[in-house]
Amino acid sequence: MFTYQGDGDLACIGTAETLHALNRGENITIIFINNAIYGMTGGQMAPTTLIGQKTATCPYGRDPKLHGFPLNISDLAARLEGTCYVTRQSVETVASIRKAKAAIKKAFQASMDKKGSSLIEIVSTCNSGWKLSPVDANKWMEENMFKKYVPGDLKNTIDE
Repeated sequence: MFTYQGDGDLACIGTAETLHALNRGENITIIFINNAIYGMTGGQMAPTTLIGQKTATCPYGRDPKLHGFPLNISDLAARLEGTCYVTRQSVETVASIRKAKAAIKKAFQASMDKKGSSLIEIVSTCNSGWKLSPVDANKWMEENMFKKYVPGDLKNTIDE
């Protein structure tokens, strides 16, 4: 079983349910798309919006004194005892897409082998919400998002 969720529903609306399912070690894979914005509803600030990042609801940039700090769900998930695999991947190059695909396959296999919960965070762009061309959005993601959401494995206990 798997879910495919954006940063709005996973890191905001469904945070409690997601973290409790992961902590129980449910044999599921969560594919979490993090583009740091509510892209499908007008470009509002999401829980993952970066400090200083401008959105429709924080046009002067996210201010932690007013809006809080970005929520790093994958770091939280990696600390839970029920997770067996937590990784953060991206999709800005062919090589990164291949790594993301391999991570998803690995998580699906762990689920089928009843190893516990997996969370695959995919750091992605939102060209329309960010108001950037695809090329500029990839560049912005690499220069800004990767500082906060560093790609790579955060937890892997599948083979233990």
